[in-house]
Amino acid sequence: MGRDIAPGGAGTQEWGVMGVAKRVLPAKRSRKALGEDQMVESFVLLSALGGECLEDMEHLKQDTGLPFILGYTPPAPETARQWLDRFHKEELVAGQARQGSFLPPESSRLLGLKEVNRQVIWSYVKEMPPRREVTFDVDAQLVETSKANAMYCYEGYKAYQPIEVSWAETGLVVADEFRDGNVPASSGIKRLVDEAYEMLPPGTVAGEGEV
Repeated sequence: MGRDIAPGGAGTQEWGVMGVAKRVLPAKRSRKALGEDQMVESFVLLSALGGECLEDMEHLKQDTGLPFILGYTPPAPETARQWLDRFHKEELVAGQARQGSFLPPESSRLLGLKEVNRQVIWSYVKEMPPRREVTFDVDAQLVETSKANAMYCYEGYKAYQPIEVSWAETGLVVADEFRDGNVPASSGIKRLVDEAYEMLPPGTVAGEGEV
């Protein structure tokens, strides 16, 4: 993992991402716990530094210089895992059958993260105005897994199949959905592209979509 963390941390502060996270995500459970904004920033830093799994969060936690820059110590891997678990609501997947594909509704916390991403997109456009042209790239990718409750994909192995809509001219991901491996890649694409369009700042001109 790299060591230059200033750009990632500064961006979340200057673009108002931390403030939106604090406003739209539930308040922290205890006074000693990290705030929702700090957890979001920690994951942004983890991704920016090339982290590939939750265990890599330990590198951030052990960095003695980070608390002086961030104003807090990043979470331990298990704390980060518990935070992610709070985005899952078992009742939303209660109707899932073992046969056939299923797309559960998103939890309120996941909807909150969409607002955080919206702030990133709008801030980017304000700071670095792109051309008034938008091309949406829709991409789904199979990710093999050994989890017992995972579904079999069309290639015959257990997998998940996340799908994302990116703004080709900027490289920004404007919409995404984490799916079971047995959900067809074409399922719900129009809905997802519509959601991506709604994430754009007012006045943005949308062009042809690519699938």
